[in-house]
Amino acid sequence: MSTTLLRELYGELTRLYIAGSDLAVGDFRLKRLVPQLLQLGERAPVFKRLGEGVGTLIETAPDIERPTAVQLQELTLLLSSVLHTQGETAPSSETRELDALPMDLPTAYSSRRLTEVQDALESTGGGRYEIITQAYKDGLFQDLRLLIPAMGALNDPYAELADYIKDHVLPDYGPQIIPLLKGWLNIAGGRSDARAVEVIGKVGGEAEHDFIRQAAAEGSEPVRISAIGYLAGCDAYVGDLLEWSADGKKTIRAAAYAALAESGTERAQERLYQAFSGKDRDLAADVLSRREHSPLTAQLVSDARKELEEARKHAEAKVKLPSIWTRLEAYLDSFRGKSVPELNAFYEEVLEEGAFYHGLGWTRMLHDAARYVGNQGGDRALALLLKLERSHASYLSYAFRLSLRMRKPAEVYEHYSAYIKGAFKDTLVQELERVLYSSTSRMYPRLWGSGEEYGREVRISSPKELADRFDRRWLEWAISRDAALVAAVLSEPGNQATTIYLKDKFAGMMAESEESFLVLWEGLNRAGVGEEERREAIVAALEGKQRGLYRFDYEMFRQLTLLPASYRDRLAALKNRYRYDAAKQLDYIIDSMSEVQL
Repeated sequence: MSTTLLRELYGELTRLYIAGSDLAVGDFRLKRLVPQLLQLGERAPVFKRLGEGVGTLIETAPDIERPTAVQLQELTLLLSSVLHTQGETAPSSETRELDALPMDLPTAYSSRRLTEVQDALESTGGGRYEIITQAYKDGLFQDLRLLIPAMGALNDPYAELADYIKDHVLPDYGPQIIPLLKGWLNIAGGRSDARAVEVIGKVGGEAEHDFIRQAAAEGSEPVRISAIGYLAGCDAYVGDLLEWSADGKKTIRAAAYAALAESGTERAQERLYQAFSGKDRDLAADVLSRREHSPLTAQLVSDARKELEEARKHAEAKVKLPSIWTRLEAYLDSFRGKSVPELNAFYEEVLEEGAFYHGLGWTRMLHDAARYVGNQGGDRALALLLKLERSHASYLSYAFRLSLRMRKPAEVYEHYSAYIKGAFKDTLVQELERVLYSSTSRMYPRLWGSGEEYGREVRISSPKELADRFDRRWLEWAISRDAALVAAVLSEPGNQATTIYLKDKFAGMMAESEESFLVLWEGLNRAGVGEEERREAIVAALEGKQRGLYRFDYEMFRQLTLLPASYRDRLAALKNRYRYDAAKQLDYIIDSMSEVQL
């Protein structure tokens, strides 16, 4: 029996289930099927019953005892029975084994818990990164149902999220994910496909080198760049890397050079060395700058020394100096992070002629040399840095820091206290501040509202550390040179002149930055000024300012919240000077004081 007409009728009845059975009355689509059903009913009674049932359904009056809903249900049950008994279930095409990829992943979490993560993976908008990173930390991605959405997130428009999936989530699935990724990616595709190649390279290891090599040779530019990186250190592919280092695209050559740098073969090192004499000098230098060790360093130092000799020969004409400096910059880049005897000698020679190179404007080389030699330490290093220091104030920090490590506190003071004005004095003050304290940002709970806010945290050398490293005369020097933050760190109890000076500076500088406030606050504490007196100084300073602040920094605000209720009227009098966040903060403090009084 043909089921074509029956299936057409089933589709129309399903439509009425959705649209509503009342719409069946007079339905022209059903009316069109009645003659065909009745005609077939002459040979099979069941068709006649179906035809009569359809006819009754489309002609039913609204007030009939058997409403259309009941008739629709009975007709559908009859039709379903016929279809189930008369339909064909044997496959029409050739059978074969179902494609399957076994995955060793459970489905242990509830759908409710996974829904938020799946929505974050498959949608766009803010807040998704935090949801996904937390889900990874909680182990939710080990549930099989998140595997495919996670792969799709490699194409997320938010690059940071896509990279997180690439670097953390997908590699955790191990080699079992590789067949899925191969079926998913297109080596001629874009950045998302390049990320998939990186995952394969990361979890597949040597077993996938052939595929990685194919992607590196035949893929799109981003795919090739990612694939080439995973052939680094594989001597079997050095020939391919050498070929790609001559590619017409600069990004491909850069990736090839980076991979060659991981190889210890002579051919690879020769190619990198050749790049220094051609258009890819900067690419090769960048690659070597990211490596702690390189077999080429000694040879490159020798070549750089020859460039310095050329510079001294043409110092008067100066025509060739720009090209010499361009080549030298590449050598200096390649030396970054290295430490070999040849480099020690090279940088010491540079510092010996520091005044000459400073005159040429090659200050970058002098800073590199001073930094390197200062880290090596020793008497000769200190002598060279002190010599360089005389060339310009910008080099003072290197000799100063090494002097603190090598010389007695009194000797350091005798030398550097002579800088009492100008650029040398200003640089010395800045360097003293960097040595005496450090500051970092961190998040604090917002005391006057919901959420969090940034605040500064200052780490100041302890009095014992200061006594071991600094001559006590630095305090008097700092006050005489108006270096308030230096004086604050070095302050001591019982010194009336220091206390008066710091109180005066506190009133003028406390609002400049949270770092200034914190250092001066600790300075007054070290000078023996109590907390109540310091908080009074804050209020007095605010009263002395004509213009209010946009907001009170975290620690200043926290100290204001510790004021007793007796300050309520004084703070209320300040309110008309403040707007924005500062006004809200003052309201919070005043309201808190009112609650205490109640």
